[in-house]
Amino acid sequence: MKNNVIYRGLSYVWRSTVLKWYRGSKQRKEERYWEEHEKSQGKENPDKVFYIIRRRDLYCGLFSLFITNLKRIDDAVKKGYIPVVDMQNDFNIYLSEDKVGRENAWEYYFKQPMGYSLEDISKSHHVIIGSGAVPPMFPYLDIKFLTGETGELEYWRACAREYISLSDDAQEIVDREYARLFADGDKVLGVKCRGTDYTNGKPKNHPIQPTPEQAVLKAEEIFKAKGCTKVFLATEDAAFYEIFKQKFGDKLITNKTAYMVYQGGSTGKEEYEQESGGYKAGMEYLVTTMLLARCDCLCAGCVSATVGALLLTKGYEYIYLFDLGIYE
Repeated sequence: MKNNVIYRGLSYVWRSTVLKWYRGSKQRKEERYWEEHEKSQGKENPDKVFYIIRRRDLYCGLFSLFITNLKRIDDAVKKGYIPVVDMQNDFNIYLSEDKVGRENAWEYYFKQPMGYSLEDISKSHHVIIGSGAVPPMFPYLDIKFLTGETGELEYWRACAREYISLSDDAQEIVDREYARLFADGDKVLGVKCRGTDYTNGKPKNHPIQPTPEQAVLKAEEIFKAKGCTKVFLATEDAAFYEIFKQKFGDKLITNKTAYMVYQGGSTGKEEYEQESGGYKAGMEYLVTTMLLARCDCLCAGCVSATVGALLLTKGYEYIYLFDLGIYE
């Protein structure tokens, strides 16, 4: 009994001192790692300042990265820096663990904004390692912003045109899929539906998403009113696919080969666990969004991919965005 009391006492002291200090030290070290800081990596490019863009988020989606990186790019350029996106040196769902530190997942999908890669600047004299935090953002999920009422959308479209280009591989796949799915003379209604991880999980402070039933009813209304001949459905969720397939039959087109049945938790995490590092899921997501941007009309919930399509489109004849409030 006496030994048990001594053991419990020592265990308590160890947890409340040594272990607590160790965990706190580890957390402080990680916080410092993600803070913005300057670093000289050599003597090359003495007349240039490079800004490395990072994101401290394990499972954020590709178009969430697209949006925050676009803001970081704009901030860097305004300061006279040369932005370089780093999705190489830290884990993300689009990079398999064995390729961390070796390959830049951003370059699977997009070109570097100003042509410089991490390798190009590896010996540069002036390098700023950016913060991993999400930057103060433009109101990218605000209906008035997305419909152009505030006047800010065109500025960010111009930024996207200037600094965001698809990688050669991604562009080839987009062009091939467009030729396969979109026929001359078709008038296509693009529909973007975020899966039931939103409608079931209700993430706080995010825009409320339509249910499959709400989405298909509105899509049918627009389809008839605008004289569309096809519906392009952009979703990862089986519940949306099934109801749209039942309603539109052979008028429905999609580039997806498989759909998820939501089980709870993060969709990004589920996709990562189902794919080899998420590369395939990321490419399919990118191609889907680029095809959505090429549709004639748009019906969508307010999510990152919708913002991506609106920034990358050359123009829609008609836009309907679900304005259902915010999850509390």
